[in-house]
Amino acid sequence: MAVLLLPAACTGASAGGDAASASPTMQAGRADIGGYSLDYQCLGTGSPTIILEAGYDSAGTSSFGGVWQQLAQVSRVCTYDRAGTGTSDPRPSAAAHDLTSEDEAQELHTLLDAADIGPPYVVVAHSYGGFIGRLFTATYPDEVQGLVLIENSHEDEIGPYRRYYGNDPAGNWVDGGDPIDIGATAQLLRTTARDLGSIPLVVIRAQYYDDVLSPALWRRTQADLATLSTDGIEVEALGSHHFVQNDDPGAVVAAVRATVAAARAGAPLAPCPEIVAGVRARCLT
Repeated sequence: MAVLLLPAACTGASAGGDAASASPTMQAGRADIGGYSLDYQCLGTGSPTIILEAGYDSAGTSSFGGVWQQLAQVSRVCTYDRAGTGTSDPRPSAAAHDLTSEDEAQELHTLLDAADIGPPYVVVAHSYGGFIGRLFTATYPDEVQGLVLIENSHEDEIGPYRRYYGNDPAGNWVDGGDPIDIGATAQLLRTTARDLGSIPLVVIRAQYYDDVLSPALWRRTQADLATLSTDGIEVEALGSHHFVQNDDPGAVVAAVRATVAAARAGAPLAPCPEIVAGVRARCLT
């Protein structure tokens, strides 16, 4: 996706909760989060702000081309490049030591503060980004009003991955050039990000499995993610592979639209059949 990097900084969320205008404005900037800087982009207006969290070792500013413009019609949407990805700075060695996904969630929060991108937020996370999105939500529950998990990684997959890859470096967890302490991350996910209360939560599973583990394990872990909230549902994006935002952006937009609507109303999600009506998706829960 080609984007224009304009020299304006993102400002705080608009006071109103209305949908974004038909011609959303691109905003972009670079924020120092403690001796190293991360690049970010925002598009559109409205509250809550949709925060896009990219997958493993990926830059957010180039990972959501299938839905970026469409989500800006729902509300303001922002994404960023994690340290060491895209055009963001690498972490200094001190910040990279014993790095966990929770540390990356805290980096995101520091970025949002520095860029004056204020809450409330709806977090939309893809793949490995779900570790960060869940820990961000658990760490800042008063700021997050909704969560959409797209083909997310799950802590129960970590052990099988290590057994599959053995000593092969391909099985290491390295994000933005820095090793992730995946054992500590798994423990954090199990102890702090298993109960997200009643936050509106939509889990999007692809129709086709592209990874190396058991499809049965994948189906089980995706269904489990929908149980993290008492207001959680799981949908299947029909015809889609792992990058649902590219293969079936309509399903992602529908999920985010429903989550934003619930956040604005302070109400539970609409019934699942209403959420997926008219898009290539079906309800699994």
